[in-house]
Amino acid sequence: MVTKIRDLDRALFRRVFGMKWEPFDGVMRMFTIAGSAGAIWGCIAFLAFVASGLELLNLAVPWTAIAGSWIVAEGTKHLFNRNRPFLWDAEVAPLIKTPSSSSFPSGHSATAAAGALTLSFFYPALAPVLLVAGFLVALSRVYLGVHYPFDVLAGVLIGTTVAALLLLLL
Repeated sequence: MVTKIRDLDRALFRRVFGMKWEPFDGVMRMFTIAGSAGAIWGCIAFLAFVASGLELLNLAVPWTAIAGSWIVAEGTKHLFNRNRPFLWDAEVAPLIKTPSSSSFPSGHSATAAAGALTLSFFYPALAPVLLVAGFLVALSRVYLGVHYPFDVLAGVLIGTTVAALLLLLL
């Protein structure tokens, strides 16, 4: 069963990574850079906090979700220690500087889910843009060749769980 899941993950990776379109390469790089350590979400949270009247909860919850999901994802990497796609297949040439940490789960995807969801809760009018941006951060990790799809899925599940738990406490 584990072998079938791994093979499916690798096949999905090959599909996404193989769908290159040069104009999209720069967009994916931009989203992956913006998503590093949850930077884009932290900045959006701060700007929205200032623009919406300095409601502390509107800043504290997204920042806590972003930080919490990053900590959980980074801690989980040490449990699984999965090689990244370019280490598994020498023909994979990532389109960005290669990370040295474990592939599973994706920290970018965890913070993207946590940031997009908590910010959407506080600023529902921005939800469509935030959710698309979160999706693009997560997709960029596979498209650029540094994560498998299931790494991204696990990251999204971590970020969603952390965000949901914090929002339930409100």
